[in-house]
Amino acid sequence: DGLTGNCPAMIRACEKNDFQMVSHFLCFGFKYSDLTSSRSDLSQLRASFRIDDSVFKPCVKNTELQYKNRYKLRNFFQFPLSTGNCLEESKDLLYHYKSFHAVSKPAYLIAQSKHVNRKLDLSENNPTPYDPISEAFHNLHISRVQSFRSVEYKNKFKVVKNESEEFIVKMLNCCENSDDARLILLHDFKLDHYFSNSLIRDMVYPRLEIAVAEKHEEFVGHDYCQQILRDHWLESDVTGNKVQWQTSNVYDKILYCLSCVVLMPLHIMAYHFTMLCGGYGKYKQRNSTNNKDPGENNANCFSSFAMQIWLHLSYPINRFIAHTLSYIFFLILLVLVSENPEDEEDKLDPDWYDIAAVVMAMGFFVSELGEFIKRYKGKNFSFWNIFDIACYLILLVSNLTKTIGYWMECTMTDAEPDFWIFGIFGCKLPPMKLDVTHKYGNYSVVVVAYSLFGVGLTLTFSKLIYFCQISHKIGPIAISIKRVCKDIILVAISFLIFLIAFGLGIFYLMKNVNDEDVEEECKHQLHDTTEVFKTLFWNLFDPASIEDFGCRKIKGSAPRYLAMFLFAMFLIFNFLILMNALIAIMNSTLNAVNMNKVQQWKLERTSIWLRYLDSGFVLPCPFNLIEVVVKMVKAVFRKCRSPEDTSHLAEKSETKRYMQLVEELSKRYLLREEDSDTNDITREDIENHKQEIINFQKRVLT
Repeated sequence: DGLTGNCPAMIRACEKNDFQMVSHFLCFGFKYSDLTSSRSDLSQLRASFRIDDSVFKPCVKNTELQYKNRYKLRNFFQFPLSTGNCLEESKDLLYHYKSFHAVSKPAYLIAQSKHVNRKLDLSENNPTPYDPISEAFHNLHISRVQSFRSVEYKNKFKVVKNESEEFIVKMLNCCENSDDARLILLHDFKLDHYFSNSLIRDMVYPRLEIAVAEKHEEFVGHDYCQQILRDHWLESDVTGNKVQWQTSNVYDKILYCLSCVVLMPLHIMAYHFTMLCGGYGKYKQRNSTNNKDPGENNANCFSSFAMQIWLHLSYPINRFIAHTLSYIFFLILLVLVSENPEDEEDKLDPDWYDIAAVVMAMGFFVSELGEFIKRYKGKNFSFWNIFDIACYLILLVSNLTKTIGYWMECTMTDAEPDFWIFGIFGCKLPPMKLDVTHKYGNYSVVVVAYSLFGVGLTLTFSKLIYFCQISHKIGPIAISIKRVCKDIILVAISFLIFLIAFGLGIFYLMKNVNDEDVEEECKHQLHDTTEVFKTLFWNLFDPASIEDFGCRKIKGSAPRYLAMFLFAMFLIFNFLILMNALIAIMNSTLNAVNMNKVQQWKLERTSIWLRYLDSGFVLPCPFNLIEVVVKMVKAVFRKCRSPEDTSHLAEKSETKRYMQLVEELSKRYLLREEDSDTNDITREDIENHKQEIINFQKRVLT
């Protein structure tokens, strides 16, 4: 049974991380025909040692067969907890964890790679070799997911996570140069487990996308990764020329950004013509074929300037500057919308900044929605991505609600519209209302719309912290603020429990206190739950106001004194326990960030860089809406023509190069592990001893 199921001896060999023992187990096997010749159906079968890890890593083929005869729409709305899909038998997670831990060991990953790839023919169509680095990243992803699903075994899955991260970094350390490291960043054979197929081909460095999604700080912050990223960040996608940002002083950088502001309309117009001709990718392929700089024949100044205008947005750093400038302009528009300086008193008139703000919000929303779709398959969501979607959605909903509210007011008052934009904004309301918010009632649609806009305005300006993360000085502070906000939310849940518990108790006691026979100054203010909760909440920031409970002249003082005692206990729980606990948790979080702030800052900066290295949307908002329309039209024509794809030939050669590199890195890794400091006698010691013996023999002979 050990040959067909989980072999305990092989699991122990994997736990010891012994490459030689694991290799012997994987290579050993025999045919059933050697044991019995009575059954012809077993003559072609072969028994071998294996470890079953299908509980945590189910086979993709089985998943496809499971949904083969079922409707996709039905699968989308079917949930295991509500449809009675129960397990027929309980699973021993600890038993399956041993198997999962064994197959995640570096010795097993390398041995399995050598065993599988030895029989693999990479010349076949769509070869899928066994890549130990891809498997290690997949194990890292599974450990993160299972630690949330099975909180009881979080520490055990954390062991697998740490070992997988260490193995990945050590394999990257075995690279001899940045070209080898770039080849590692370009390949991953389990990429479809994290992202949708339509977005995989647009990724510049797929493995870095996975590392950022899995928050592998040491891999992302590695010197090779950062060097490759910085070179690509300053490099043109077409010519390969680099912006001399690193060697420039502060004044040159400021002048460069100002020139980007002044020439931004020309850059956008130039790319519109490029986009209609196929984008920068077409010229990049032509340039790589001819090995020629498109601008090297431009002798005069005008041609050189025109070439720089045309290629300006081919630099990722310039795309980032353009998007940042568009966001600053969007903030200025929101300020104008809130101030509304061109408002007419007797008319509901939309001004140019009202329409421009809506269009730009739509552009930003489309951009963030595309990023969300890219991360949806692997459930690797980004905090800022969800934050931005919520922010822009609130702004769009507020404007739509405002339009509906004014249209309802026009309908109810029978006002005569001017029929500008379907008669909605040109409505002339009575002078009593106009566009003054408080004239429409506390819960009218117009008031709700203005309230939503205020919330969206606050969130939009808060996103400036996101851009601060790219600075090495302000970035760690922004990261600390984000981490501390999570701690505040956790403590706020406990505070909310205390607030409801003590608030209801105080209200029940104070409603039985009769204060009708006392003067106005002695009456208590806690007549309903709203007043009670408001008093308890604002006591977090103000001194305790005991006067709200009335004075001693009130009859029936026992409930009043008991309510005051509960109020005192509420203050003790909040100020002496919760507040101090929050301070301690915040100090712990800040210390954890400071201990590894450089790596965490590199991770956040890399996540920003990758968005602009991937030239999905070159144009800033709101011009990216035009880019979306053009891409949709091209996609329709591409499906109609269905051209023959010849890229698989280049992919085969790249796959072969990558697997040769992985094999070489595996050899270096095994040699380094053999010569590691954990061994008593290393290979270096043996070579030194051998050299000493040879030198001694030479001295004796002479």
